[in-house]
Amino acid sequence: MNGLPNTSNNPQTHAVASRAKIVMMAVIAGAVITNIYCTQPILPLIASGLQVDLTTVDLVAGAALLGFATGLALLLPLGDRFDRRKLVLAQIALAFVFALSSALSPGIWPLIGASFGLGIVSCVPQQLVPFAAVMSLPSERGRSVGTVVSGIMVGILLGRTISGVIGATYGWRAVYGVEALFMIPVWIAAASLLPRGVPSTDLSYGRLLASLWPLVRDNRPIRESMIVQALLWACFNAFWVNLAALLANGPQHLGSAWAGGFGIIGATGALAASLGGRATDRLGSRTVIAASIGIVTLAYVLLAGAESSLTFLIIGVIVLDIGVQSGLVSNQTRAFAVDPKAQGRINSLYMTATFSGGAIGVMISGWLMTRFGWTGVVIFGIALGLVASAYHWLGGNRRMQSAAQS
Repeated sequence: MNGLPNTSNNPQTHAVASRAKIVMMAVIAGAVITNIYCTQPILPLIASGLQVDLTTVDLVAGAALLGFATGLALLLPLGDRFDRRKLVLAQIALAFVFALSSALSPGIWPLIGASFGLGIVSCVPQQLVPFAAVMSLPSERGRSVGTVVSGIMVGILLGRTISGVIGATYGWRAVYGVEALFMIPVWIAAASLLPRGVPSTDLSYGRLLASLWPLVRDNRPIRESMIVQALLWACFNAFWVNLAALLANGPQHLGSAWAGGFGIIGATGALAASLGGRATDRLGSRTVIAASIGIVTLAYVLLAGAESSLTFLIIGVIVLDIGVQSGLVSNQTRAFAVDPKAQGRINSLYMTATFSGGAIGVMISGWLMTRFGWTGVVIFGIALGLVASAYHWLGGNRRMQSAAQS
């Protein structure tokens, strides 16, 4: 694919977006994604405030991720059928409602329910990624996707930092209150800056959902991207959801503000998403994906020493974020290249798999942390990296065999 998109075969035609507009999409995406990850640094505070154990309180973070995966599965395909701008604005408004409900939750189960709802409507960032893809030249698509993903990753990591500080100072309910208030200027910015979405299909909602399975069945690049990134995202969340407990129970006995503060350290690796997008444009997605898997696995080897050494913890955080973010962009770009007219549905499949993997990683690693401590989490992360590497390698062999037979 070189030059401009073939508009005669692609109804979803947009003017090429300026670099400033792509950057603003990244800012909006990063702002909304904080709704999902603000919970993780304050889990010990919630457990103490609502008098539940850490295994139960991990369900709050897991519910947010499962809600996010549900939103990706059910809402993202609508971006191919309706004006994506209207969908984004409606979801941000509902995020305000669910964040406020979380702040006012009287107990753990209402909080889990509100967290699930907040997760569903906070899939806005992944409505914006297809915007960036279809509004970019093919030669710049990886860079544009990488920019928006960088915004998402900065939002995830810095959101943790702000959440940790607010939670330590004012309590966990204040974190959700601030998230609710934050959605007001975010809605105004999105309404002012986002272009009108152009539907690429007239399929009914039922037929849109029915078309997801053939996309997975018939396109190996989509399947492989989904599985590999689900494994990498499980690694990512297994670390971050247990960081607060690691710091609190370690020899330094550090609190939620410190757990949030590691988001700043992790944000230094957020540039890897943009760099990963450029590398994908130049080197090809499979090469970057392989490197990303290796980096994530290496990160967990370093994190094996995090229980007794802040140095290993800091280095491991940076390496982990570089690997996960590069993988996120390269896998996503590879999946998008399959069909420019099905960007919303491809993104739905890809990100649903990604965040389902993250939710599973949260729940399994939370149990491992309770049962076996940090060592259990580290072994889990290394095992996931090895499985991803083996699957990616086998996929490459199958591709070469198919090419030799054709």
